[in-house]
Amino acid sequence: GGNMFDSGITASNLIEQIKDEADIALPVSDETYISWLNALEQLLYTEVIQEQGKIEIDGVGDKVINISALAVPDGENAVRFEDIYAVYCDTTQLIKSTVASGVIFPNTYYKTENNLGLNLTDTPETIKIIYFVKPKLKTPENISSERVRLPVEFIDLAKAKLRGEAYKMVNEGDIAAMWLNDYNILLETFKAWIAEKRPSFGL
Repeated sequence: GGNMFDSGITASNLIEQIKDEADIALPVSDETYISWLNALEQLLYTEVIQEQGKIEIDGVGDKVINISALAVPDGENAVRFEDIYAVYCDTTQLIKSTVASGVIFPNTYYKTENNLGLNLTDTPETIKIIYFVKPKLKTPENISSERVRLPVEFIDLAKAKLRGEAYKMVNEGDIAAMWLNDYNILLETFKAWIAEKRPSFGL
């Protein structure tokens, strides 16, 4: 994703900063911090940022497309059915349906297992899948090179969330509540900031 945000801060740096700033040495592993950071990034990209990516494939007749096998740009996570925003066959936008209705009604798309089922009247030349972009998952192996995919102005959003989760985990409820409250306030600010920028995201 050429357009994903890039704080310029690696995931490992972020985790070190949080560990250094905590008043007490919290017994929280890097793996735990990574899982919280992944959950946060994936949620923000699917629910708030909603930057759209596009995959075009050669036309198929009625069939099932293996979504997880679709090639995405470097740095992006694989596509899930839930990330799909729209499907076009040539210029026709398909209607999202259920498996039961999808097999009856033409020009629909539906979820079958984690794949994309299509019920088409014609065999199109191209199928275009518009999806919400998500950063690839951080792992213990890549955190020193993978950067936090947030605008640098909002790096504190991630810090507040991870600190809140860490304090909650060690049963420091009051401190956790303070940080999670900070996170919620920053999240509202972030939503407003994204809404102002939204017109520049679309296709």
